[in-house]
Amino acid sequence: MENALSKFIAILLVLILLYIFPILNMFDNQEYISRSIVLNEVTSFVDSVRNLGYITPRMYEDLSKKLQSTGNKYVIELTHQHLVVHPVYSDVRDLSTFKNSAKNNYENEYSKEILKVLYSKGGDKYYYLSSGDYFVMKVYNENKTMATRLKSIILGADLPDKTIVVNYGGMVKNENY
Repeated sequence: MENALSKFIAILLVLILLYIFPILNMFDNQEYISRSIVLNEVTSFVDSVRNLGYITPRMYEDLSKKLQSTGNKYVIELTHQHLVVHPVYSDVRDLSTFKNSAKNNYENEYSKEILKVLYSKGGDKYYYLSSGDYFVMKVYNENKTMATRLKSIILGADLPDKTIVVNYGGMVKNENY
């Protein structure tokens, strides 16, 4: 009986070492490549927006297609922080009480508002940003990658879906419109 049990354990270890771990390594490499592609595409898109000062529907659709080429589904979160300058008054009803200073505030617009402008009926379908604004993008996968699924099976635990997460952004440098 002891001999049969040790043979069973030996065969199980051989199967794990010869098949499971190489497959897991392959899926880990695939996830790493997907993460690199997402990072490159997000960096390119955000830098383009920061340099041009606008977003077009074609730019956004090209980004979406390139991200989908990795075989994963992604959530794209856009944030535009628009610089708004408010003059400071002692009494806001009396313009003569101006204090010769101003407050800089940022008003945020998110994906929903940006995509509404891009895909509105009529208009030029450009979303414009101003110099000095900030544009930030966050992309993460919403499905489980093959590596995550296999690790969940091996570990017997439910691992988080978000394994490919990229945040990137910065100040808008130019306005080309």
